[in-house]
Amino acid sequence: MEKKSRISLILIFSFFLVPLVTSQVAIPINGITNNSQNYISSEEMFFLQKAYPYKSKSLHDQYYFPVEQLNPDSRKQVFRSSTSIISSVELSGSMDSSWPMKSYNAQRIGRTIYSTINNPGLEKWRFTTISGGVDSGAVVAIDGTIYFGSNNWYVYALYPNSTLKWSYKTSQPIFSTPAIAADGTIYITSCDNYLYALRSDGTLKWRFNTGEIISSSPVIAPNGTIYIGHSQGRVFAINPNGTELWHYDLPNDIYGDPALAMDGTIYIGSWDNRLYALNPNGTLKWYFPTGNHVKGVPSVIPDGTIYFGSWDGYLYALYPNGTMLWRCSVGSGTETTPAIAADGTIYVGGDDLYAVYPNGTMRWIFNLGTDRHIFTSCPAIAAEGTIYVGVDVGETTAGEILAVNPDGTERWRKTISDEWVDSSPAIATDGTVYIGSTGFWVGNGLHAFGAVGSNLPPYPPIISGNTEGNSGKEYDYRFLIDDPDNNPVQVYVDWGDGTNGWSYESVHGYSIRMLHTWEKQGTYIIKAKARDSIGAESNWTTMEVTMPFSYEPPHFQFIEWLFERFPNAYPILRYLLGFN
Repeated sequence: MEKKSRISLILIFSFFLVPLVTSQVAIPINGITNNSQNYISSEEMFFLQKAYPYKSKSLHDQYYFPVEQLNPDSRKQVFRSSTSIISSVELSGSMDSSWPMKSYNAQRIGRTIYSTINNPGLEKWRFTTISGGVDSGAVVAIDGTIYFGSNNWYVYALYPNSTLKWSYKTSQPIFSTPAIAADGTIYITSCDNYLYALRSDGTLKWRFNTGEIISSSPVIAPNGTIYIGHSQGRVFAINPNGTELWHYDLPNDIYGDPALAMDGTIYIGSWDNRLYALNPNGTLKWYFPTGNHVKGVPSVIPDGTIYFGSWDGYLYALYPNGTMLWRCSVGSGTETTPAIAADGTIYVGGDDLYAVYPNGTMRWIFNLGTDRHIFTSCPAIAAEGTIYVGVDVGETTAGEILAVNPDGTERWRKTISDEWVDSSPAIATDGTVYIGSTGFWVGNGLHAFGAVGSNLPPYPPIISGNTEGNSGKEYDYRFLIDDPDNNPVQVYVDWGDGTNGWSYESVHGYSIRMLHTWEKQGTYIIKAKARDSIGAESNWTTMEVTMPFSYEPPHFQFIEWLFERFPNAYPILRYLLGFN
């Protein structure tokens, strides 16, 4: 199911549902690599270190810029590049936070300076959004507040312990990942056509009407300009006060997000199979054609190289002038943002998870498993190199979070939804990984994975349902769960007739639904206990049920007579009623 059709489907249902409820690398500057003992200045190195942090050695041991080999004009370009890095890191969004916008920063590199080496893959908590899932990603503010949008029309702000700080209701589902500006303003788009600017206390600062459905995740320039694109192909530049700076119309739809180069160029894909480059003043710089839709988001590295995927089956690398550097086959294609590792490896999702060397050759391919694919979830890379991404099972069967080591081996995974996981992960300063999900019984909210300092067991579940009935008939039972640490909880049920098993996981304060049939008459004791995602278990709770009668399916005398009277008629009805 393509993103366009999935958004349309959720838009239709929302009208009814919502009201109800690490190795070293030398970065070449202007084509020159490191073979010199001439360093750039310590001041420039400080800002470069913030833009491209490496964990193993100091940047002075990794980058040598051969300034004496450059002519004066080229030398100026080196310093202009350093200045651009300063702008993109220090001013483009709230970059003191661990994850201020989709894919980490304005260049969409998808990599943070914070490690998850001590993250064991335990689900610390789950915040349920009830009547709509979370297909977009979360962002994390300097104070640890988590912001995200939901298909249920709301923007949420959570404390790091999962308690609600505030929520703000828009008028349509949200597929946009927020962006946090340097002054703390939260920008997010909604399918109600608006770009919203919210203060950190959840009050509306302003909103801008784009005139069409919009799911684009905003990107913020160093001067505070916000860039977005709506579904009918218009790219907007919005001033920080909410007024329009300019717009540029592409010839076809936009279902991706813009990315910014360090020189201010805006890159965005279109359904006309092209990647567009726009100048900061809103004029066309160039476009590059591919063989199918460009729905994903490009990423840009400091030397200006642009990486992006298309549904023609290729990952592309372009020079800043729009000519192709290389292309690499990635299955049937991709619409995920390429994430750039510290050693330059590019990760993209699709039929599998692909790792591509900076020269365009395949490094490794991680097989996701049977009937699994990565749809719109963009990989996120921690400081030590672990890659996190959301995986769909079938079209709407289940969704997982997957953690992969830099060498292409699996670190861990967990099923968190009974429908899909298209959300892009975000990484906090303490190594917690946040990801959203859409589900029916399982999922439908924001999940937090990380280390747990202390944990109390859940409370015994409260059982509700019929205490007597008929053998041979199916009955519906609910198990109300509660956990003092807000961990996800599942229940183990012994039905008293030799059958037993664990349920799916749900959130504390909600009921888990289970169906059961006793085949024989008698009195049975239902025993149930709860277990949280950390492994702590509650005491048992019980409920007695009696099945004094046998269940007989209803008889339809007239229909039986009809079938006897006309033995060759009504074959479908005969089959449905079991008269064959």
